[in-house]
Amino acid sequence: MQTIQSAGLTRSTPRQYPRVRILTPFSCSLSSVGTGWWFRKSVHDVGLVHDLSTRGVCLSTDAPIEPGDQVFLTLRLTKSAPPAEVAVATVCWRYQQFYGLAFTRVSESVSRQLAEYMNARGEE
Repeated sequence: MQTIQSAGLTRSTPRQYPRVRILTPFSCSLSSVGTGWWFRKSVHDVGLVHDLSTRGVCLSTDAPIEPGDQVFLTLRLTKSAPPAEVAVATVCWRYQQFYGLAFTRVSESVSRQLAEYMNARGEE
């Protein structure tokens, strides 16, 4: 069993879904799906993607998000393809400025786009 280290965390159990590490992090944008509380400001911010799977992402951001929040996420996977838009991603965990987001609602075309991106990155 391989030990995986990310953002100061060590993981000794295997991941449920395969993922790719992004050696040169790329940008993404986040915006609130619904604030849920009348006094919370909407989120419109950017982040950097550090690893990616077909079911979620690890990113760093200064956005004011917390575990349980839901965001709309736009990923620019390649320059030649349109951005992958994840309708709903739920923030699962936080460690300093790193966040783990699970894709809650993704279209079939975006799922295909993510799988193709991961397959291409795995061949490099």
